[in-house]
Formats: sequence, structure tokens, C-alpha cells
Amino acid sequence: MIYVSKVYSKPFKFVKGESDKLTLDKLKPQDHIDALKMEHDGHINKEYHKELFLGDHEEIESDSKSADAKMKDIFKKVDLDTDGSLSELEMEDWIKQKMQEHFDEAITENEQIFKHLDPDGNGKVHWKEYYVHFLLAMDVPEEKARKHVIDYDIVELDSDDKEDLIRYKFRWADADEEPEDNELTKEEFLSFRHPEQSPKSLNNMVFSIINALDKNGDNILTVQEFAALPPGEVEGEDQKDLDRQWQKERENEFHIAVDIDRDGKATKEEVHKYIDPRNPIQAKMEAKSLISLIDVNKDNKLSIGEIMDRKDIFLSSKLADFARNVHDEF
Repeated sequence: MIYVSKVYSKPFKFVKGESDKLTLDKLKPQDHIDALKMEHDGHINKEYHKELFLGDHEEIESDSKSADAKMKDIFKKVDLDTDGSLSELEMEDWIKQKMQEHFDEAITENEQIFKHLDPDGNGKVHWKEYYVHFLLAMDVPEEKARKHVIDYDIVELDSDDKEDLIRYKFRWADADEEPEDNELTKEEFLSFRHPEQSPKSLNNMVFSIINALDKNGDNILTVQEFAALPPGEVEGEDQKDLDRQWQKERENEFHIAVDIDRDGKATKEEVHKYIDPRNPIQAKMEAKSLISLIDVNKDNKLSIGEIMDRKDIFLSSKLADFARNVHDEF
């Protein structure tokens, strides 16, 4: 059954039926974006190495035998000249391929979700259409969800859901290009969910990152700001050691990858280059980074033995997970 609701100038339609309901995971814009170095809040993406090297890594991380087999299979695919080692160029080409796969997956998923949100096929989705589907995904009855976008007191949302929707509304507005009509085209909806696909949204993401980390308001990041710990008391020597390790990683990342001109400061332009996955230098930098982390004999190549000895770089460890969770609010 098709319902029509004139809650704004142009009626919108959506299909009734449990099988047609999208999940929240499908509807929410992505805070964590595969193959992007940083999150919106300034977090370094701890999954970055594995996302670029392994692809769909979640399915193998719980099974060590499967993980070992996957690592060896990937090694063979990357080793194009079959000389038993991975050169920087081979690594770079593989990383470019995996980056493109992430972009293609995002576009394919966006097509499917947008088609669901736009059943009349007019090529646009209004914010209130999205809002209704968001409520349906939260198991709000359909009639109640449709009324809520007219009278916002109909449904009582908890504080977390309200905050999420406020954030999403700002991101919706960021993605809404001229004319700014509160409706998103398929391309704009892709920017809403995956800002790395849009120059405008990527610029907004740079602003968000700098705003989260910049302490003195000069729109420039120092290494101290980039590596600053979030507020809060730290208890226990183990936790202090993790904090020091975390800060050292951030400092190294700043000096090696962010501060391009090595003047001790990162401008908006440098942060943009750092997070832009379409920047050609990204694959080269990541290949260099992986070799520097894994290459024990310093021949500027990676053997299968070196990779297997340092597979923790690609697979989650309890220590890495714990450290990431401790700073999840940063």
C-alpha cells in the first residue's frame, strides 16, 4: 500500500510493509568510513591498514587459521612478479585497487538505499522522507511515524537518538547543494552517507576535524594538539602506558603523514591532503608506511615471513582494541 503525506510542498511516498523497512545501519550516515584515515571527530582510523590490505576483514578476524590463509592468499595476489616478495610499487598498486573497491561498494550500496527511499523515482529524497524511514527502523508504528514529522511531540525519542538526528540534519544540510531545498539527489545522498565522495563534504569534514582538535582557535594543528589526550582521569600504570603509546603513535603520524612541509604545523590544506583518499599520494604513503612497519631486514621489500610475523598490524589484537575503546570519545 502507498501512503501520501503532504508534510511539505511536494508529497512524498513510501511503501508499507515489514520487508520494505531499512535497518538503522543502512540509514545512518557513516562516522567510520572504510579506507579513510580519520573519523569526523579527529580519531585516527585504527582499521585503516587492514581495510586497505584485507578488504572485508571482519569475517576472518575471529578465526586465526582463516586469517593466516587469507594473508597468504593476498600475498600471492599482490606479488605480481612472483619473486616471493612485495615491492613498494606492488603494494601501492594493490592499495589503489582496494581503495577503488571501497568507493565502488559505497556507490552500489547508495544506489540501493536511495532507490528504497525514492519509490516514486523522482530523483530526490526529502529530509522528512528520510526521517520517517529512520523512525520505522526504530520500530515506531508507521502511522505514528508519519504524524511525527508534522508534530514532533508524537514520538518520544531518547536523548541519544535526538542527538544523532540533530547531527544527521547538519550533515544533510552540508550535502544539500544548490538549490538548497532540503531534498537530496542520489549524488547528494552519497555525500551525506560518504563525505569522502564529495569535495564539499570532504572540506566540511576537514573543518570538523580541526574544530575537534584545535585548542587555541587558530585553525592550525600543532603536534601537541593532534596528540592531546581527551579530558578525564587516568587510573593505573597500565592505562598510563597505553596513553603514552597512543600519544607516540599520534605524534609519529603527524610528523610522517600530516605535516607535509615539516614546519611543525598542519594547515587545513595539509589535513585535507592527509584524509583525501583520492589523493594519489595516499597509496604511495600507505605502501611506504607498511614497509617501514614490517620490513625487518631493511631491503625495502616484504617477505611472507615478515608479514606473518607482523600480522597484528592487519588483525585486531586485544591491546589495540582496548586502547581504541579507551579513547573512543576523542
